[in-house]
Amino acid sequence: MIGWLEKHSTAVQAITGLITMLIAIGALVGVKVQIDATERIQQAQSARDIYREFLNLSISKPEFATPDYCAMKDVKEQGAYENYAQYMLYTSEQLLSVDPAWESTMADHLAPHKELLCGAEDWSGDTADVKALVARFRTQHCTGFKSTCAIE
Repeated sequence: MIGWLEKHSTAVQAITGLITMLIAIGALVGVKVQIDATERIQQAQSARDIYREFLNLSISKPEFATPDYCAMKDVKEQGAYENYAQYMLYTSEQLLSVDPAWESTMADHLAPHKELLCGAEDWSGDTADVKALVARFRTQHCTGFKSTCAIE
């Protein structure tokens, strides 16, 4: 046996080096998979936290959750409402980036905001995901939309 090892020592060293390299590559792949899984878990938790905050905001500001557009005459109130709506869209974007199944839940939250979502034409300042979300909403809910009041 010792003679065989001495005779084939170069090949044995090459094989052990190859095995060591494969183990190292496997470890790197495993670390990458684990990092990606951790990132997905963090994104999902962050999205749920944002949704929880959105619900808290909706509870504390029910006049924004189910707005009466025609009654919003005050510029401060209109600004606060528009910020609420932007937060709602941001929440939608975060949830949908984690799991598209959230779309029906967020569509229920968007429905009372038809006046804003169907009436506003310029979404250029928003992300592509928000623009797509608003476009889907508008396609489903804004056909033949006529504003009942104007938000300035």
